[in-house]
Amino acid sequence: MKRRTLLISSAAALGLTAVGAGAWVYEDRQVFIPQLLQRLVGNFQMDPDDQRKFVDAMADHYGSEKLTALMGLYKIRQETGVGAPYTDLRVDIFERRLLTDFMVSTDFLRQQNKANPKVSFLGYRLPCSNPYARFDGLA
Repeated sequence: MKRRTLLISSAAALGLTAVGAGAWVYEDRQVFIPQLLQRLVGNFQMDPDDQRKFVDAMADHYGSEKLTALMGLYKIRQETGVGAPYTDLRVDIFERRLLTDFMVSTDFLRQQNKANPKVSFLGYRLPCSNPYARFDGLA
């Protein structure tokens, strides 16, 4: 085999591997985030429209590219267990932010005593998103 043929076939194999790995890591955020929330929070129901609004608001806030990269890092760590201290920190922060955003953007905490609550999207990053806030007597 000639050296040129070996280099071309090696480059083609590496290219196919990179495309395959990219397709394996990539997942639609409208599927990935709700599944991850089900795993982290437990059972709950949410209308598809509310779910889409939450995921879109999150993508608008953090940026689509950054969200896609974090989802890829999360999937790589979940499926392979491979991670570096830098990527593990980013994935952990992503997980915490996702949970925080979900808790303060929905009415989940108000319904946490129900077995399988129907959760509604209230709005993303509301001015007062504390679910325990009471405004009685304020004028």
